[in-house]
Parts: sequence; C-alpha cells; structure tokens
Amino acid sequence: MYIDVLGHKVRYYEEGNGKNLLLIHGLGGSLDSFVNNKELARDFHLIALDLLGFGFSSKPRIRYSISMYTKFIRQFLDSLNIDEVSIVGSSLGGQIAAEFAIRYPSIINKLILVSPAGVTPYSFKGSKELKLYMSIFDAKDKEDLKNRLNDASEEYLNFMYDYIRMENAKYAFYSALKNSAKAPRLYDRLDKIKALTMVIWGKEDKIIPVRYSKPFIAMKNCRLILLEGCEHRPHYEKPRLFNSLVKDFVNDIK
Repeated sequence: MYIDVLGHKVRYYEEGNGKNLLLIHGLGGSLDSFVNNKELARDFHLIALDLLGFGFSSKPRIRYSISMYTKFIRQFLDSLNIDEVSIVGSSLGGQIAAEFAIRYPSIINKLILVSPAGVTPYSFKGSKELKLYMSIFDAKDKEDLKNRLNDASEEYLNFMYDYIRMENAKYAFYSALKNSAKAPRLYDRLDKIKALTMVIWGKEDKIIPVRYSKPFIAMKNCRLILLEGCEHRPHYEKPRLFNSLVKDFVNDIK
C-alpha cells in the first residue's frame, strides 16, 4: 500500500488489531527487513513502512536528517490517525525512534531499540563491516555486492541489487548516513526518553559493536537484552525469540 506523506509517496504495510506497533528499518533497508516478524500482527495492529529515501518510497533530493525523519514519522502516524504507538526501531530506525520518543513523548507507549545508531561517539569512523556495507554502491556486479553484504540471502541480495540502481537511492543513502553521524548523540540524552524502553543487541554485532550498549545500563526504565550468537539484526536472525520478547514487553502493563 502507499500513502502520501509530506507530498511524497510512502510504501507501508499494516495488518492485525490491538495496540499499535510500528516497525522502522535501518539504513538501506525497507519494510521487508521485518519479513520474519509479521506474526506480531496476531497480537497487535502491526505497521511497517519504507522510510522516505528507501525501499519503494519516494527518494526526493532533500536533506535526510534525523530531525526530518522524526517529523516524517509524526506525519505518517497522523495520516493513519494514530495517536498512540509502540515503536520498534532497528539501527538507523532505532536512532529515529529514540529521537521521536524524545520529541513526542505523549505519543509513545513502549520503545524497542534494536542495535540503535546514534550511540557511538563522533570519533567512531565505522567498523570494518560497516565500511564494507557503506560501499554497496561501488559493487560491480551481483557477486561483488554479495561479498559486501556478507553473503546475504538470495532474496535480500536481489532486492539490494535492484535498490542500488534506483534513482536517487545513492543520494538518499549517503545523506541519511552522514546526517545520522552528525546528529546529537543519544548516550548523554537518554534521560529525556520517558517511555519504558527495551534495547535488544546481538553480542556478535560487527556493524555497531555491543560495547556501545553500555549507556543503556544506567538508563532508567530500560531493559537491556544481549543475545548470544546474534549479529546486527536480531529481529531477522532470531525472529521467534525477538517476537516473543517484543510481545511480552509491549503487553506488560507496568
């Protein structure tokens, strides 16, 4: 499905009834990043979208900043007449979700951050694996792209091969990456998040190393869960466990 947000075409998915649960993907991702989490629609009104600049949503030549994305998410929710929501944000989506929770505290029910961006210091120039991922637009062919995506599944590889050739995709990708890195850091503003929060991080994360989860230990009203044998996308790598954690956390009346 598509909806107009801020004058741009935005692809989204919704299914189920109950409490509203919004899924926000990471850099270069799409709503299909949550293909293994659709069973959450059995318990919630599940919503996922392609962020502006990604997936099959419009890719205007604008400044893709975290501030823009927080306003964009607010407009998206308003367009769906949603005034209360729990949010799952992965990587870049986690940074956006956290900023949204700071800016619009009255809308947020529960906040789930998955290996969120925005917690590394400005001096962090990226891990070897992150730099490899950042080079996807330099791929000469599908095999080259596969190596840069760490031997991705065939379905994901095919999508990304098409994605890197979409008009303005490269511009949007690097604009979002640059402005995410320049945005105010989250680690010294976690006290501004009032929503009950759960952070899920893979212990083997090579994109945003798990050591950057430490500030969440001191955060009030925050549950930090580290998953063994898991890398940067726990929702994709361990979906049954992830879905169970999210279900229990959002439904907890505390």
